[in-house]
Amino acid sequence: MNIKYIDNITFKKMLLGAAANLENNKAIVDSLNVFPVPDGDTGTNMNLTVQSAMKEISSLSESTIVHIAEAAANGSLMGARGNSGVILSQLFRGMSKGLAGAVKIDCKVIAEAFKSASDTAYKAVMRPVEGTILTVARETAEKAMEVYADYDDADAFLEMLIEQAKDTLRRTPEMLKVLKQADVVDAGGKGLVFLLEGALSALRGVEIKQEKSEMQIVETAVELEEFTSEDEIIFAYCTEFFIKNPKGTSDDFLSKIYDKGDSIVCVGNENLIKTHIHTNNPGQILAIAVKYGELSKIKIDNMKEQFRERVKNSKKSQEKKKYGFVSIGMGEGIKKVFTDLNVDVFLSGGQTMNPSTEDILEAAENINADHIIIFPNNGNIILAATQAKEISKKDIHVIPSKSIPQGITALLAFKEENDVEENVKAMTEAVKEVKTGQVTYAVRDTVFNDMEIKIDEIIALSDGDIVSHGNSPEDEAIELIKEMVDEDSFLVTLFYGDSVDKKTAEGMKERIEEIAEECDVEIIYGGQPLYYYIISVE
Repeated sequence: MNIKYIDNITFKKMLLGAAANLENNKAIVDSLNVFPVPDGDTGTNMNLTVQSAMKEISSLSESTIVHIAEAAANGSLMGARGNSGVILSQLFRGMSKGLAGAVKIDCKVIAEAFKSASDTAYKAVMRPVEGTILTVARETAEKAMEVYADYDDADAFLEMLIEQAKDTLRRTPEMLKVLKQADVVDAGGKGLVFLLEGALSALRGVEIKQEKSEMQIVETAVELEEFTSEDEIIFAYCTEFFIKNPKGTSDDFLSKIYDKGDSIVCVGNENLIKTHIHTNNPGQILAIAVKYGELSKIKIDNMKEQFRERVKNSKKSQEKKKYGFVSIGMGEGIKKVFTDLNVDVFLSGGQTMNPSTEDILEAAENINADHIIIFPNNGNIILAATQAKEISKKDIHVIPSKSIPQGITALLAFKEENDVEENVKAMTEAVKEVKTGQVTYAVRDTVFNDMEIKIDEIIALSDGDIVSHGNSPEDEAIELIKEMVDEDSFLVTLFYGDSVDKKTAEGMKERIEEIAEECDVEIIYGGQPLYYYIISVE
């Protein structure tokens, strides 16, 4: 069947089909994470970004092609999570520009929309890297512009473009060394191919049923409405997470945690278990859960603290001040460190759970200050923070902190009496002066830098690169610190996670002092999930 034109109804169906196909295949995209660390979330981030776009489309009162494209652009912009989500939102934005004024879509308009999408995404990234989703989008757009005049059938044209996208995707390991080392193709590019394939299926009249497996996370703020005083909160920590590809059933897992808290929800299937529990020991719950499979979307909130904040905020409105701060991270101890450094909003997020552009924007907008400074503390959140800055009318500045230690060091460089430009410059420079180490576990077998790493082995990372692996978090932390400390180092800070007991962590101080004799050593409870230790060397 020859399809010369795509109308508004078909266009909407194509976007919905694209979204459904990505939803159904996001686990495949997640699995393409270069490093075997427990934070492979490209597919999840792209999916949440697209779902935000589809939500915006579903609320439209007018459904012209232009209105649908603009809704997709706006929804994905606000819902963008992680670098892959932000780039995807820019592709939607560019698509919308390319479809401006379109009443019907033919092959020429498709090509122009692809070209506009690619150009817009490239402009949004300060240092575009080839071998990524950007390359897949660009080469597909270039092919579209080169041959659209030879086609008058949108079906055949899109089928050819998808083959081009797949060919580019297959070649991404040749363009990006880390992909070749890990023996994977680019995850974002794979997600884009799933979107295009879903759109083509919908164009052909094939309905893609969205496999809704993830339940909606219960917002803690709503749960707080149940309480009239802090004393009523018996179990303080609202703990939520997913277990991917579980080794047992949800009932089996429930039997292990049913007596460790209240307000328990534990449901799922062979692919996913969703858990919600109020407990006083979230680390214990996660330690049990990780034995059942890979954890995702971990969310831990201190409801007593939130209750106190709500009471305080209801009593008086915040007075306007010169500076306000938003910091992003996970762990009660890490939150306390940032709060002690006068951070106004500590936004829960980081590995496995990147906040959206809208989350970051809302946090900044709720601070009554002349200048807002954001610390992403994760390389996968900087683009979303920058996007929030561009949307807001407030004076927002983003410090390019890629880790918790970098964020803390940047804040310590802040001086209230300085003007905002001086502070931003000083904090940005301070980020470069700190080294970050992380100790976690491998979620799959892999080979990296000639190291054969087995699933569940302990791995140590220095500024994002795997440097060693073994069986003991403590031994790997020591080896990592040996690698990080040099003659200019003066301070080593060890943040221990929620799966490490205090005695073990404090016992590390003497071992660190033996290998870093000229350095001061600090041991701090971070409470972060998934990462046994986060290490800062200055």
